[in-house]
Amino acid sequence: MTTATMRTLRYPPSTIVAGLEWLAPARKHPGTGSDMHWHAWGDDDALYFVDDDGKNFDLPWNFAHLLRATGMPPDVHLEEVSAFPELVRPASAKFRRYVDGALAVGSRLYVAAYDYDDDEATARPFWFLDAVSRHGGVASLMYSDDYGRTFQNAPDPAVEAPYFLGPNFAGLAFVGFGPGYTGVPAFLGDHVYAISNDVNWESGSHVRLARVPKNRVLDRAAWEFYAGEADGLGEADAVWSADESAAAPVLSDPGHVGHPTMTWNPGLGRFLLAFGSDAVPHTFDTTEEIVRATWHQRRELCLYEGPTPWGPWGLVHYEHAWEGDHVAYLPQIPPKWLSADGRAGWLVFSGDYGHYVEDPDHSFYAFMTRPFRLRLVSAG
Repeated sequence: MTTATMRTLRYPPSTIVAGLEWLAPARKHPGTGSDMHWHAWGDDDALYFVDDDGKNFDLPWNFAHLLRATGMPPDVHLEEVSAFPELVRPASAKFRRYVDGALAVGSRLYVAAYDYDDDEATARPFWFLDAVSRHGGVASLMYSDDYGRTFQNAPDPAVEAPYFLGPNFAGLAFVGFGPGYTGVPAFLGDHVYAISNDVNWESGSHVRLARVPKNRVLDRAAWEFYAGEADGLGEADAVWSADESAAAPVLSDPGHVGHPTMTWNPGLGRFLLAFGSDAVPHTFDTTEEIVRATWHQRRELCLYEGPTPWGPWGLVHYEHAWEGDHVAYLPQIPPKWLSADGRAGWLVFSGDYGHYVEDPDHSFYAFMTRPFRLRLVSAG
């Protein structure tokens, strides 16, 4: 692993949470071998995790999976509910389709089908395109009324239709609240909220925010995009626009915003915003020699807190060598696994895609969890 000094971040330290402490090493859930783990808390009190490439519990490999988790860590029962047989990838190599954006509203589950844009005009080999994974867009929001056993509204792989949401919202992650999307603070109204980074999977520059009424999730005309000011650095009015291109950042960290996730912490009355990134931004103008020498050598982890989904943000934790030699990514904090006082919880993440194939027991390419405690400023 390369050595480097810690970056200076533009957001001030939190005045509420003094820091994060790990309570134990990261743990791999036995039998799992897929990544990403976008989550939704169902009205049946189960957590549903949307995964991408891999295989679990000796089931066949697939590019999309739905896992169901019951219980509390470390005693979690995890099972695969579906491998999304309804979702078929387009024949064109340009569109590398996956799933993200898990959401539960009442008993209905939603999952986004999204694309990475592997434009062959770049004349780059697949390993390079995979490392960049440039955002394409959300092709559709699929839904299930039987807790994930079957899904409706899968995109037609033979039709190159306009995206439901464009590249600035391709990495869709719905803000986590209570089971079935209950427990939303009154000031946020009867909406669901979603965030995404831009550019590519782990080297974006901004986090943007969208919302839609709970009963109109599939109605694209009902979606609105945060268009306020301040970039999460100060207090700002919540301004909403129907124009997706008007969406303004709620946080910016050029080249260092991987797929972000956000969770409401009712015990603290704050939102937690988490994302990771490669220490070296992934760009198409990087030579392959430099890529092989510098990418995937060190990962960063950022955790912020704020009173609203648009900030202002205070830095809780910055780890400039997250999980050491492992290639860790996509940190998530399931709201169900937060303590009642909001001071403890479990981080879910992935790692090591394309790495450690010679030693699968060492690989973090699995359902990874790690317990943490938040130190409050007032508590020291």
